[in-house]
Amino acid sequence: MYQQKFIRRYCTLFLLFTLGQVPITVVAQEQHPHPVLLKYDLGQQGGWIPYQQSAQIGRPGIFEEITTLIQATTDLEFEAVHFPPKRAEKALLDGLVDFDFVCLEWLKDERLPGFVYSAPLFDVSEYVVTLRKNAALVPQRSAIYGHPVGTISGYFYFDDKHFTRMDFLNEKLLLLGLQHERFTSIIMEKETAKYWANLLEIDIVFTALHTHGSMLIRLRDEKRELMPQINQAIAQIKASGKLKSLLEKQGVEAVIPATPSSVHAN
Repeated sequence: MYQQKFIRRYCTLFLLFTLGQVPITVVAQEQHPHPVLLKYDLGQQGGWIPYQQSAQIGRPGIFEEITTLIQATTDLEFEAVHFPPKRAEKALLDGLVDFDFVCLEWLKDERLPGFVYSAPLFDVSEYVVTLRKNAALVPQRSAIYGHPVGTISGYFYFDDKHFTRMDFLNEKLLLLGLQHERFTSIIMEKETAKYWANLLEIDIVFTALHTHGSMLIRLRDEKRELMPQINQAIAQIKASGKLKSLLEKQGVEAVIPATPSSVHAN
């Protein structure tokens, strides 16, 4: 009899203890949710240095370093894939990747439907670039209209209906095409052009500004609920000086615009 009472009492205490643990377990799960994985493209080897790929051996590019900083303060994880530019755009539209880094000034239609856009990260400038000896031939942007212009296959150029694109696979080949005078001018982001011109010892000049704007994260619309986290992280890495330090270590001189009080997160 005593043994039966002991067993009943033990079972009751065990049941109460077990039930009492259920809310604790649920709370723990709520406080530590599974990270959300977001995929993005970093291009092919040697593409868009120092943004997709770093100019420094063994170091990730600027975009990868930014995602690492964002990941540190959010419930997000990031996975890079490597597509050529045309394939990357299709992958974004098809949902194979979740976001990309983009400057709206590159686009013919600035805000495409189906996406939401982050607060600005840093400014980028794209120039019409020529050999120094040909600088006088391109005094302003409109001077390229009606002529062959060196471009990158799959890259956006808002005014490319006004000139004949001469597409190359990457910036290195494009600079070599300019050096061999296959055309008078090319369009290239300033920091990238400086890197390749220095490495290849090509004497270039930036004759006219083509586009200037802020680099943003363009996120597929079905993931829009994650944008507040992303924007909060962007504000933090700006305020802490981490974004500025990152750019300086990559050798990039860039303006970091203030985050507007209202960003397009909805």
